Amino acid sequence: MARTLMCYAFVALLLIPSLAQGAEKKVIIGFRKTSALTELEKQDRVHRAGGRVERSHAIANALTADLPEEAIRSLKEDPDVSYVEEDREFSAEPAFPEPELTPEYLLSWGVTRIAANRAAWNGIRGAGIKVAILDTGIDYNHPELKESYRGGYNFLTNTADPYDDSRRGHGTHIAGVIAAKDNGTGVVGVAPDASLYAVKILDRNMFGSTSRVLAGLEWAIANTVDVINISFSMPNDPMFFSQAVKDACDEAYAAGIVVVAAAGNSGRPVVDYPADFASVIAVAATAADDTRAFFSNYGAKIEFSAPGVGITSTLPGGRYGLLSGTSQAAPHVAGAVALLLSTGVVDDSGQDAGKVEAVRNWLAAGALDLGEPDRDATFGHGLVQAPAYWTVRRTPAPPWENALILPVTAGKHRVDVVNHGLKRLVIKTPQGVQDVMHLPEGNWAHQETYFSFEYESETADRITFYPYGSVGSSAEIGISAH
Repeated sequence: MARTLMCYAFVALLLIPSLAQGAEKKVIIGFRKTSALTELEKQDRVHRAGGRVERSHAIANALTADLPEEAIRSLKEDPDVSYVEEDREFSAEPAFPEPELTPEYLLSWGVTRIAANRAAWNGIRGAGIKVAILDTGIDYNHPELKESYRGGYNFLTNTADPYDDSRRGHGTHIAGVIAAKDNGTGVVGVAPDASLYAVKILDRNMFGSTSRVLAGLEWAIANTVDVINISFSMPNDPMFFSQAVKDACDEAYAAGIVVVAAAGNSGRPVVDYPADFASVIAVAATAADDTRAFFSNYGAKIEFSAPGVGITSTLPGGRYGLLSGTSQAAPHVAGAVALLLSTGVVDDSGQDAGKVEAVRNWLAAGALDLGEPDRDATFGHGLVQAPAYWTVRRTPAPPWENALILPVTAGKHRVDVVNHGLKRLVIKTPQGVQDVMHLPEGNWAHQETYFSFEYESETADRITFYPYGSVGSSAEIGISAH
């Protein structure tokens, strides 16, 4: 028995020096290329230093091993060792969660291309916003539209029945792009909770008159709508210029009504009327690959582009069908405007031109730049994006040139920042500068993975975000009124 105890004591004494060396670390030991050590001799160096070899790396001429702190210092001084570095654990950037693409959203490719599905996922659906559609009328009995339809007027029959009797169902198609219901069937619109008003100024063959356009604009202004969609155009020719129509568009602008119009389908470097007017947002069309649709007009007056090729939407009689044109691009933008206005971030207290300019600034800040950098004659500010979030991204340019500037209304706002690789984000408001470092990597699905703060101002202000980090890193900014 005594011998046994002595043996145990001896073993314990042997272990004490090893324990005294401290906690072990997992390291990678790189050997010099000029070293003549064999694989066994390399591993023996580690073993004699009190370490355990886990893996050999022939190409890197290295070993992964667990070593005590003192052994690490000793091996760093070994002339055959090039380096000893810690085997660090890391977490891959989490995949950004996307809302489930239901059959409705899969069929409505333009809606998903401008991120309206993500806006809906975040609860931004256009509720409370009135959109007037100047067109061939609407099939207000369509299952996708009857809940959103709120009324209108027919300027061909001078009655309050603006039913769409057109051969192509043009107005009904436009209505579906804007606000088809998210009801589990068919298609879905950009702003499925927006309110629709049909203003019938085109006949069944798609012919209209200047006087009916003027009357339709006057009706929309008198009924205090928020957005007017115009998916028809008149050639940009002195013969078709109408001072009366221009004055009516300017009056809508002055009343804080956002007028969105199709640029035209002749494929020429000119923007047709009324999209050409400064008070109107001119929209060009893009294909699924974000190239300019071959038929889309272009020019300096183009403000935004939007999907306009092979768009599936509603047709009269409860049907669905495909149409292409800047006519289909414009309602994507009109729907995005409805979404933006429904968030409450745009100051609408004045109901004047300032409200329209604020909308333009917000949409320009969030547009996906296509073609040449910044605004160009083909895509304008770029592909319009629904206001689910805005992105600030690092490029090779200095951070101050990468700044994202967002206008905010007076009042309280919540600002959420979801980081995708930035090391630092400087946030500047009139109240001061907030320098946020060590941002968590995150996503919208889990609150603990994003940074947020509340902001309050007595007047309309701007918040500027300056990104710092490696080129390509970014953060997504969400702002909501409280």
